[in-house]
Amino acid sequence: MMEVRHLRYFVAVASELHFARAAERLNIAPPTLSAQIKSLETLLGVGLFTRSTKKKVELTYAGQQFQKRALSLLESFDQAERFVREAARGEVGDVKLGYVVSAATAGHVKQAIELARNKLPNVLVHIRRMETLPQLRSIISGDLDIGFLRRVDTFPAGIQAFNLPPQKMYLAMHRDHPLAKLKRITPEILTKQKFVAYELDAEIGFLRNIAAVLPSGTVPQVVQRAPDAVSLLTLISANVGISVIAESLINVADDSVVLRPIAGVRRFSQNAVAFRANEPSPAVSAILKELRAAFAA
Repeated sequence: MMEVRHLRYFVAVASELHFARAAERLNIAPPTLSAQIKSLETLLGVGLFTRSTKKKVELTYAGQQFQKRALSLLESFDQAERFVREAARGEVGDVKLGYVVSAATAGHVKQAIELARNKLPNVLVHIRRMETLPQLRSIISGDLDIGFLRRVDTFPAGIQAFNLPPQKMYLAMHRDHPLAKLKRITPEILTKQKFVAYELDAEIGFLRNIAAVLPSGTVPQVVQRAPDAVSLLTLISANVGISVIAESLINVADDSVVLRPIAGVRRFSQNAVAFRANEPSPAVSAILKELRAAFAA
């Protein structure tokens, strides 16, 4: 059976047209090289070289044709060898990344892609907008590798996470809303206001952010719910109600939406990077290493 070493030996002799020089290049003894070439010719059933008594070596016609194929095969083999080694080091591969809108508007998703392009240019990051709970399910199932999502109190078994930089929370409203005219907004003013909020399967503690801006014990009056941040901003821009949002979301709101701080209330939106605890992909592990270093700094 022909092996890769046979191709390497043949190409060396075909290049040098001299057994001794080819053997030196290959760091083997000339008799060994000569025996290997004869073995290859026997295997193929054709002569690849003509040899004279003056030690002159020339390629036969069959040898000339074989040289072209051998060079191509060796190049493909070398590429495959490099690829598998790079893959084992996490330098090539594909990474599927999910994100909530506030992680994108804060620039965290962009930073992740830029890190991959600069530090791991042969790792392709595929992004997909998803809410937090679907992200967690997809990470567990393997449909997603990394999630930029809202921090939850307890992550499912097998999933780990680290925090992204927190974002300040603000009261968001239509510019024509009566509260937009006030210079100072206190929790007491908000007791009878109409709020819009996320749907229950997307909110992940969001209602606590609304409750936090109200006087203790006050139940917020939620008039409508939205499936995601963009839909929530649309309801606010339509003056359906007010809400509490992460500061960076103003970047995707239209100019009818304004933000106002609430006196005496310090509230932050906390997103996190979630991933499998026992990640089998070197590429995913390499991206996570870069993300930890970047966001920890």
